[in-house]
Amino acid sequence: MSPPSEAAALALEAVLTETTQVSNVRLLDHDYDGIREYDNPLPGWWSMMFCASIVFAVCYGFYYHVVDWGRFPAEDYRAALAEYDEGKGDRERASVANATEESLGHQAADPQVVTRGAAIFASKCVSCHQPDGSGLIGPNLTDQFQLHGETRMDIFGTVRRGVPGTAMLAWSELMAPTDITNVVAFVLTLRGKNLPGKLREGLRVEAFKPVL
Repeated sequence: MSPPSEAAALALEAVLTETTQVSNVRLLDHDYDGIREYDNPLPGWWSMMFCASIVFAVCYGFYYHVVDWGRFPAEDYRAALAEYDEGKGDRERASVANATEESLGHQAADPQVVTRGAAIFASKCVSCHQPDGSGLIGPNLTDQFQLHGETRMDIFGTVRRGVPGTAMLAWSELMAPTDITNVVAFVLTLRGKNLPGKLREGLRVEAFKPVL
C-alpha cells in the first residue's frame, strides 16, 4: 500500500484538529483528579417530557388537594355504595310487591316459567342441592319437609334473603327479581317427588294446593 499523499495527510490533520476543538468546547471547566466532565445535554424530547410531568404534577395536586374539585376512586366507590344502599329498600319492596302465594302458584304451573327456572337452578343451585334437587349441602327439595317456613312465600323469602350462617346466599343481591321468581317456581314443582337423597330436615309440610 502506498503512503498517503501530503494533501491527504494535511486534510486528516485538519479534521482531527477540528474534532479536538469541538470536544474541548464541550468539556466543562471543573475536573476531578485530572478527569474533566463532558457536557452531554439530554435530548430535547426528554427535557420536554420531564417539564410536562412537573406541570402535570402541579396541576394534579392543585385540582385534587387544593381546590378539591376532583374525586378519588375510593370516594366514587363510597358514593356509589351509599346510592346502592339507599335504593336497596325500594328494590326489595318492588320485588316483594309482585310476589304472592297465588302468583307463585300460577308461575309454578306455567311450563315456560318453570323451564327458565330450571335453567337458572342448573347454573346456580346444583352445587348445594344436586341437579335433581335431592340435596347435598343444602336440603332435599323433593321431600315433604321444609327448613324455613311452610308456604310458597317462605321459599321465596329464603331464596331472596338467604340464610345467615349457612351456604344459602341472599340471591336478591345476585339475580334479577324475575330470575328469582322463575327459580322459585321451578323449586315449587319439586316438592312431593320424594327422590332419594339427603335426609329430611325441618318440619313436615303439606303438598302445595293448586291455585285457581
